[in-house]
Amino acid sequence: MTYLFLVNIGPVQDFIASARRTGDLQFGSWLLSELAKAAAKSIIGDNHLERLIFPAPKSIGDLADTGTLLNVANKIVAAIDDSPQNVGDAVREAINTRLHNIQKRAYQGMGPIDDEMANKQIDDLVECFWVAVPYDPQHYVSTRKKLEAAMAARKNTRDFPKVEWGSNKLKSSIDGKLESVIPDSKYYQRSDSEVEREKKSKDLYTGYKAKPAERLSGVDLLKRRGSPVINGTPVEGFLSTSHMATLPFLSRLDLLPKTELLNIQSRWNEYISKLQDIALSPTLEQIPHTISPHTILGKYEGSLLFEERLVDVVDVTPNNKAKLAKLQEVKTALRDFYQKVDGVLGKAPPSPYYAILHADGDRMGKVIDNQKDVESHRGLSQALDGFADSVQTTIVNNNQGALIYAGGDDVLAFVPLHTLLACARELHQKFDEKLHSFTDAQNQKPTLSVGIAIVHHLDSLQDSLNLARAAEKKAKGVKDKSGLKDKNGLAITVSKRGGVDYSVVGQWGEIDAYIDQLVPFCVDDSIPDGMAYELRDLSQRIAVPKGDKNFDALQKVIQAEAKRILERKLAPLKEAKKKEVMAVLGPKLGIEGEKTDTSQAAGIKLEDFTNELLLAQLLADTQKLVKRSKLNDSLAH
Repeated sequence: MTYLFLVNIGPVQDFIASARRTGDLQFGSWLLSELAKAAAKSIIGDNHLERLIFPAPKSIGDLADTGTLLNVANKIVAAIDDSPQNVGDAVREAINTRLHNIQKRAYQGMGPIDDEMANKQIDDLVECFWVAVPYDPQHYVSTRKKLEAAMAARKNTRDFPKVEWGSNKLKSSIDGKLESVIPDSKYYQRSDSEVEREKKSKDLYTGYKAKPAERLSGVDLLKRRGSPVINGTPVEGFLSTSHMATLPFLSRLDLLPKTELLNIQSRWNEYISKLQDIALSPTLEQIPHTISPHTILGKYEGSLLFEERLVDVVDVTPNNKAKLAKLQEVKTALRDFYQKVDGVLGKAPPSPYYAILHADGDRMGKVIDNQKDVESHRGLSQALDGFADSVQTTIVNNNQGALIYAGGDDVLAFVPLHTLLACARELHQKFDEKLHSFTDAQNQKPTLSVGIAIVHHLDSLQDSLNLARAAEKKAKGVKDKSGLKDKNGLAITVSKRGGVDYSVVGQWGEIDAYIDQLVPFCVDDSIPDGMAYELRDLSQRIAVPKGDKNFDALQKVIQAEAKRILERKLAPLKEAKKKEVMAVLGPKLGIEGEKTDTSQAAGIKLEDFTNELLLAQLLADTQKLVKRSKLNDSLAH
């Protein structure tokens, strides 16, 4: 008998998100993809590729355990002729085998741990559910719906086995659930000797990639020490949030004339030399070997450009006066480097902000339901694989981003601010290009909603990821003016330290196009910095709920005052430029040319307009950092 077979591997979000460092996050997502590939390979054996419906790889080699480029989601659909129980057992065995092979590679060269507890924690890491229903090719849609219903029921009747690894030992610093497996007496007992304390700190760093006093579980060590393997080659390291924030500044350094390169390179080398004297590891933080060295920084991470990040790489205690003096020399050397750069390119330090992009397909469930047979469903799977394949080029190669995962229609990545909108738009266009021939029952094509969080590089990674997920939900809640077409949204939430979070939300083709119009005006200072803040203050001072009896009258007051602010702020501009800017800003406030349409006052959303101006100004600041310099300005004159 033929069966339709469904496997679900988890937990996904909790496992991926429980990360303090970007490398932990990326390795966690890669690991789950590898386990899904192992499950898929066990289903097809050596010569039954046609069994797979989702994913639908081009060859069996794509599922090999040497780390291929194919990303597989945690859900696998297949048609099988074998006993479902036998296939399910084979899937579990394949997952466990690949998991422990990856664990073995990650733990090589590591210091001593509680092996028994670590292995139990790893054994308890992965949940694997499978269901099967008899399959009639003539009734594929109804059979697949029964399969999905069976999986939902199976998940609601989860197994709750006894916890094998629990004890009263100190917990992990990462998730607070699992016990630490690093020997407490060897590394964490207080030392009166400064030399002994320094040795313990360095041993923790080199042996476990743990910071002083950081306790790690067996699962934490798997993610912290593990490296993704791509085409048989381990890829060590992953770009930090701090490096992502510095990318506009690093692009600015490319403006340096050749005559100044040697002097500035010398300042950087002097800084690195002093830093290595007090570092936990002389190699410091470095970018992966897959990324080309920077002209000035070479293979060193951009995180080393921030004084506040030095605490992560040095080993200095308050009572060690000699080390404190050396740390001050390191900071002085870094400031000397900046002083030299500023003297050539003008003063503009790295921005501390970067973006997390989270994208997800819209209507995918309905589109899948509209595939009437296995062949069309496999075609959809191949289209999704094609989109996922293109994401690496879009995010990394074209826009200097760092890809966490791209599985099917789901994408998570870090992106620098100076390429952010271009990257998100290219991703949206690629999705449309790959999926345009598939529709749901109402003949609507799937679209891609994108949520973005712009956050500080020192903010908690988990909190920042939550902001990105919340932005993605806002994007999926977008409706057009008619209220008929939903989703296909773009939502950008800005979380600046010392300020209130704000969001810009709209549909693709509208909100992104409007921001694109605003940014050039902010770059050339046609829209002054203070305009957005005055308008925001206005919206906060005269704010009443829509049902208030004075709402319409106050809206007209807001409209008139907003017009006055715009005219005053734009007064220094030449007349032609002023008209050009007002043609973009005015319609949002019901202003057309010299006229004000007070009938539109009730429809003004000044807070949204203000948020759009603030976002445009933030993006413009990074454009200025990349494109403008003291050297270029002098040449222009």
